[in-house]
Amino acid sequence: MKQYILATIAATFLFASCKLVNVTDVAPVNQLEDANAITTVEKAQSTLYGTYGILNGNTLAFNYYMPAAAALMGGTMEPLQMGADYSINNVRTSDYWLEYMYAGGYKLINMSNHIITKTAVLPGNDPRKTRIIGEAKFLRAMSYFYLLRLFGEFYDTTSTYGLVIHTTPIKDGDAIPRSGVRAVYDQINKDLDEAILETNEFSSTFYASKIAARALKAKVLLYQQRYAEAAAMAQQVTTSTQRNLEDTFKIIFSKKIYNTKEAIFQTPYDASTNINNKCYAFSNWFKPSALYRAIMLGDKRDTMAIKVSGTRVRNGKFMAGTIDGAPSNADTEYFLRLAEIYLIQAEAIVRSGGSLEDARTALNKIRKRAQMPDITDDDAAGLLKAIRLEKLHELGGESGEEWFDMVRYASKGEFDIKTMKPQFMGKQRYILPIPLKSIQAAGKVVAQNQGY
Repeated sequence: MKQYILATIAATFLFASCKLVNVTDVAPVNQLEDANAITTVEKAQSTLYGTYGILNGNTLAFNYYMPAAAALMGGTMEPLQMGADYSINNVRTSDYWLEYMYAGGYKLINMSNHIITKTAVLPGNDPRKTRIIGEAKFLRAMSYFYLLRLFGEFYDTTSTYGLVIHTTPIKDGDAIPRSGVRAVYDQINKDLDEAILETNEFSSTFYASKIAARALKAKVLLYQQRYAEAAAMAQQVTTSTQRNLEDTFKIIFSKKIYNTKEAIFQTPYDASTNINNKCYAFSNWFKPSALYRAIMLGDKRDTMAIKVSGTRVRNGKFMAGTIDGAPSNADTEYFLRLAEIYLIQAEAIVRSGGSLEDARTALNKIRKRAQMPDITDDDAAGLLKAIRLEKLHELGGESGEEWFDMVRYASKGEFDIKTMKPQFMGKQRYILPIPLKSIQAAGKVVAQNQGY
């Protein structure tokens, strides 16, 4: 079997546990056996729990490297011990972060494929089968979306530089070429449409749900420039009673995973099985940038988002605390929270030619929570700029959303990235290169991104 990226995600994986201490009495297995062993609904459920564990740091892809890489590229974080090439948007094709992110994303896709295909053919009419498959489709869709934003020309639906698409488990080493961006979006939307139908109503931030699928689909539709649909989907989320904004910005990051009202989908952590080192990483590997600090001056979220102690500057969103009474550096990753969906709704309304008053209402919902004055812009261009800046203030230093916004706006001629990053090399650095080892080992069937 050829040793390229997709060969590294063959049928057998060992994952860290996804046990949720003090949250649920469901105790998934500590290690997954060969995914071919999905012979009962119970085994399918255990495999699904373990697959969620990929998000929680098992590969470091989704809760360390992806958010850090995007935030470094977007300029809200700067390197201390690592990530320098990302901060200047000039990443080498041999960079090991690329392998973590690319392999981690396809690992999640391949395990989701195992669950979907093998649970579907299990005998009997156990209703759990539908829900298990729906959650796996959500995970597959999310992974394709995250990979597309980093490694594909997500901003251009006509581009041929999308991703390799697999919807069944990898069985051999035969490499296949990348599909175009539109085909990747089509696959993501198909999975999310089915996840909306097949998953359960919201019960926990740690598992896929109908509202999580709708929230992710609103975001995907925005990126596809299907703005009226994105606005309508976002409205379904913001008008739901299942999730509400926290009373203050600060409490989002002090509550973390406990009794949260705002988080829609996030990773768990605990004092033993789910422990990770995210707080340490986000304080010692990289820190809030001088640019981000300047942008946040005058915003009342400033002292919460950025912690300054003498000469030390730290990310206030991910601070070491205690779990079960013991000190810990563990923390969560907020994949989806309600504040972002309000801002997606606002942008989608403006871009679809909708009511600017309605867009301002969605935007100012977040401004009011931050104790900031209402935005009063009465023209589309001014309002779009205000929404982009608001997302930077609300989400900066968190998951790198500001970078993808910069690319989307720049690709439409609405923003010059060099105003924030004077040395930026141009559109050939909107996305990252496919890892060189993966290109070489696949016999160059998978085309490298332009400019690398």
